[in-house]
Amino acid sequence: MDDGLRPFDVNGQTIFAKEAGNPKRPLALLIHGWSSSWYAMSPLFAPLARKYRILAADLPGYGRSPRLPHQTTIPAYADVLAGLIRSQTEQPAVLLGHSMGGMISLTMALRHPDVVERMVLLCPTITGKLSLFINLFVSPVTFVEKYRLLNKIGSIIDPYILGFIDQLMRPAAFSQNSGISDADYARLRSDVRRPGQGHVRAECFWAMRNNNLAGQLKPIDKPSLVIWGMEDNTVPLRDASLMASEWEEADLRILPNVSHWPQFEATAVTNRYTTAFLSTPLKLLTVDL
Repeated sequence: MDDGLRPFDVNGQTIFAKEAGNPKRPLALLIHGWSSSWYAMSPLFAPLARKYRILAADLPGYGRSPRLPHQTTIPAYADVLAGLIRSQTEQPAVLLGHSMGGMISLTMALRHPDVVERMVLLCPTITGKLSLFINLFVSPVTFVEKYRLLNKIGSIIDPYILGFIDQLMRPAAFSQNSGISDADYARLRSDVRRPGQGHVRAECFWAMRNNNLAGQLKPIDKPSLVIWGMEDNTVPLRDASLMASEWEEADLRILPNVSHWPQFEATAVTNRYTTAFLSTPLKLLTVDL
């Protein structure tokens, strides 16, 4: 599936990204989450298109982007995406991250504050300790994917693993009253089922666990909007509570009847909050920081 993606070279690492919006405007970098692709961020194009040049990346190992030449970690993702920003602009960029992409955005703000202007985070992973549902059912699958001994065996079990993840995705990721369309759900499901990325899925699952940001949020001084689903069954709301207590400057919005994908489940309200936040002059957002 091509989707008109464009390759970018970042110090020898190829990153494919969907480019949209106004090419003469400031950069907005969109960062998807675990077992996904650029498409996970596509509902956010509308509130960004006139004001920003949009790059929605396929993280290394996902979509069309080749995996990193070394073990996948959240800091490694943060470093390569910071390099992508620096290769495209001399100005700080707006980061929009979903789930693991939110953790990557926060890690970028800590490691590379010069490339970050402000952030919009959707159900971001904070501690890396996902919900009981995810840990009970997905964790064993990632263990199998990580420790495959033979490619032949892997090719045999891959359809079963992908089908299992596919079945788990809807109740784990979407509210019972979710507003996601069948077409969008089918596309997101196809990203989850994409063959050949099992190893990076496993690495990312444990990379999140090893990148616990508890106790590290206070130094982040970038204006940030955080949108969370009240029924999130992937990243539990205890992470939202931790974030609110440690990082009071963040603007936290909790959406009812929404689980882990507010950009698809409640597109209108998510885009409204995002537009209002991005339209506010930076000096007004930083006056109390």
